[in-house]
Parts: sequence; structure tokens; C-alpha cells
Amino acid sequence: MEKSKSVSFSQYQIYKNCQYRWYLDYAKNLRTFKQSIHTLFGTVFHETIQNYLQVMFDQSATEADKIHLATYFKTKFIELYKQTSTEGHFSTPEELTEFYEDAVAILDFFKRKRSLFFSKKKCKLIGIEIPIMSSLLEGYETVKMKGFIDLVIYDETLDRYTIYDIKTSTRGWSDYEKKDQVKVNQILLYKRFFSLLKNVPEDKIDVEFFIVRRKINESLEYAPGRVQQWKPANGTKKVKDAVEDIQEFVRNAFTVEGEYQEKVYPKNIDKCKFCPYLDQPDLCDRKVS
Repeated sequence: MEKSKSVSFSQYQIYKNCQYRWYLDYAKNLRTFKQSIHTLFGTVFHETIQNYLQVMFDQSATEADKIHLATYFKTKFIELYKQTSTEGHFSTPEELTEFYEDAVAILDFFKRKRSLFFSKKKCKLIGIEIPIMSSLLEGYETVKMKGFIDLVIYDETLDRYTIYDIKTSTRGWSDYEKKDQVKVNQILLYKRFFSLLKNVPEDKIDVEFFIVRRKINESLEYAPGRVQQWKPANGTKKVKDAVEDIQEFVRNAFTVEGEYQEKVYPKNIDKCKFCPYLDQPDLCDRKVS
């Protein structure tokens, strides 16, 4: 029995940013995961919002509002920090306090304005963290996309599904982030795979990035809210282009047996700033080959 090779969206994203870094991370299996305050915050914030919505849809908004979101977040925040800092602290008490206070501000805003974002009226929760495991390309059946869709809600009145991807951000997404097609492709791919998983026509599925801001400029007369909603173009062509792009990645990086291809992968030296191999010249000399 053939063993399938799972491909996460982050793997595809790394490949698109720098193929050589992808080669070191995956083909050479040199990747390591280091928890950071940003990943910690994102993980716990997702869980906090998802738990609130689960209670709201399964029980009632009244029951959901009884949850003290700040306490829930703080408890999970401390628990996860302790679990992931066994090899040394990756943050400081001051930074942890700052991020916690940011979460409190966002959660307070969300709770007060929740009806603007989510309603139970004729709406049904389809799932939270819906698992995706789907083949990407004919002939490469052992290479499968693996991921989890944050949230899907069905509107009975409109007979439409909405896929939500929750993102945490320092100040929200600018045009720069919105024009990053690889970033946008994540939710477009989820639209295709959810359609296949649930046998729902793609034209009945909407997508939305639900972006929360840790920081806002409160001195502005019209300061932005803590939540930014953005629905990218997601018509048939956009979804098709996203699927074809990740298929090209599979075709160029894997063999039909699902093994990583051994070849020369180009370096993108414009993406070195946050690369884990930045200070490892024995692995990457930062010279274009």
C-alpha cells in the first residue's frame, strides 16, 4: 500500500517564496518549528473565537455571551506557553502582558459587535476546523493537500455557504497583503476542496478572511475597528488559477511516486530577511545559482 505525502498550505507557500528554502525544509528535512509570541497568540485566539461560535450555534447566543472570553483566552494562553516553552522562554512577561491586553481589546470589540459578523438567524454551523485531505493532481495521487478550514456557516435563506479563514494581524491587511495571490490562494483552494468534500457546487460557496487587528491608531477621528472583513475575488477563474498553481508546484517538486525531486532549486534572495537559514552559510550562501 502506497504511503501518501501530505502537503500543507504553508509548504506550498514556502516553495512559492523561495524554492531553495523549501528544498532544505522538506527535501532535506531540515525544517524546525520554533514557537513565537505571534504563533502562540494566533493559535489561542482561533480557539477562543471558535469555542464562542460553537456554543452560540449549538446552544444560544445568550449562553455564548456567558463565556468570559478574556479569562478563557488567558487560561489557554498560559497553558500553551508552558507547554511550548520547555526548552527556554521565547517571550518576556512584558510582551505576554501586551499580547494578552491586545486580545482583551479585540474580544471585547468582537463580543459587542458580534451580530454584525455572525448571526444564528436562518444560519447553521457546518463545521469548525474541518479537515481536508485531497489529491491535488491526476497521476500524483499519493500527493495530497492537508489542511483545516477554520469555519463554515450555511445561510438557509440564501442557500449559500461561507468559508471563513481567521487571521491575526498587527494592524490588519493593507493592499500589499491583499495583492499577495499566494496568500489569497489558501482560501480559494479551501473553496475547491470543500466543494469536493461536501458535494456542494462552487457557485454556492463564498469565502471571507476574518482578520483581527492587535493594534489600532485610536488617535484617528475614524479609527478602524478591531475586525477587518475581506472577501477576495473567488470566481471560477480565480479558483481554477489557484488550483493550477499548486498543481504546478506538485509537478515540479514531486515524482509520480510522491517522492521529493532531487534537482537544483533556485534561490530567491529577496526573501532572505526572515529565512531560518539566513545565518547558516554552510546551507545557503545566499548567492543566486
